Amino acid sequence: MTLSEVSGIKGSEGNFTVSVRQNPRYVDPDLCTACGTCAEKCPKKVVDVYNAGLSKRKAAYVDYPQAIPMVYAIDDVTCIYFKKGKCKACEKFCPTGAIKLDQQPRDVELAVGSIILAPGFQPYDPSPYEAYEYYRHPNVVTSLEFERLLSATGPTMGHVLRPSDDTEPKKIAFLQCVGSRDINPAHCDHPYCSSVCCMYAIKEAGIAREHAGGDLDVSIFFMDMRTHGKDFDKYYEKAKANGVKFVRSRIHSVALEENDNILLEWADESGRNHAEQFDMVILSVGLEIPAGVQDLAGRLGVELDDDGFAKTDSFSPVATTVPGIYACGVLSGPKDIPGSVMEASAAAGAATGPLAGARGTMTREAVIPEQINVAGDPPRIGVFVCSCGINIAGVVDVQAVGEFAERLPFVEYVENNLFTCSQDSQDKMAE
Repeated sequence: MTLSEVSGIKGSEGNFTVSVRQNPRYVDPDLCTACGTCAEKCPKKVVDVYNAGLSKRKAAYVDYPQAIPMVYAIDDVTCIYFKKGKCKACEKFCPTGAIKLDQQPRDVELAVGSIILAPGFQPYDPSPYEAYEYYRHPNVVTSLEFERLLSATGPTMGHVLRPSDDTEPKKIAFLQCVGSRDINPAHCDHPYCSSVCCMYAIKEAGIAREHAGGDLDVSIFFMDMRTHGKDFDKYYEKAKANGVKFVRSRIHSVALEENDNILLEWADESGRNHAEQFDMVILSVGLEIPAGVQDLAGRLGVELDDDGFAKTDSFSPVATTVPGIYACGVLSGPKDIPGSVMEASAAAGAATGPLAGARGTMTREAVIPEQINVAGDPPRIGVFVCSCGINIAGVVDVQAVGEFAERLPFVEYVENNLFTCSQDSQDKMAE
């Protein structure tokens, strides 16, 4: 249930009643074909949160290219119609009549036996570190922002450009443990290690060098390199062998130069002082639990530890302090994707175990459509051309491919998909 939030939970293990407020999408998902006309015609541009604020999107939008369901929504906070009562360009141009600007929120009650909390995390906002000049200098970016700059679906389509002047950087630096392993209450007061920052910095450094043709000078400034995971240390050693520099030192501040460069000063392990200019600085930010998630845990009676993570124990790692409510992923402590997936499987197993006695009591017999004999009928062929974001569309004229396919014998239907491999696209193909 997308665009929904839990407003209340009653009951106990095996018999919970969950109250859900489902907010309006203002688009009928049964009529929307994800053609994008509403976004194309929408005159209102807003900050694109998915691209970490580095680009703009329209008030009629889809969250990201592989979103499920692949259905557009209207952002009622920024939409001109909801603010001023006029416009309706999306409704006027929608070819299927899917825009429903009169939709209202609706409340739903669900009867469930178990609950799994998997709300994820938020990246640490480094603006309290005034000495790092984040928000004041465009070439100081967070690791999430740099991730979007490296992405083929990002604002620069994967081409590494520094934000101040759109030039290719020649030297970049990563500063580790920003928002982690820091007990200064003026910054974050997060004494814990966020677990993922070392590895994602190494990954981003490698990808950036690949995109720049290997000419990019990359330095990673770290306190401790924590590469705990299967073959993670091999990945670290490979990065060193491929030219990524690792400097054990914690940078205390950055200085801005007139040419938009950034001056870093540090002392190495022998005590010698160094100073060097960089074109960009990437702050490797840690993970934290959003205040809204902590409020939700409080409403449910789930106890949290001093760092805001759900309390669990070593022998029941996915069980919270409330019977029947389970936690997985970063909610119970910082971890990477493989660890989160493993915990999700464990939480699913733990949640279904106590409900085994009720299994199968609400099943319905599947109704299978009667088969049609097509023997002797001419073939009817559907052609689906995949753009794969820009991976295929960047080198193949997918529109021309579709137009050519329409002229082939027995082709009845042709459609271009942004990502044919997504489940949503495959569902539309079946329809």
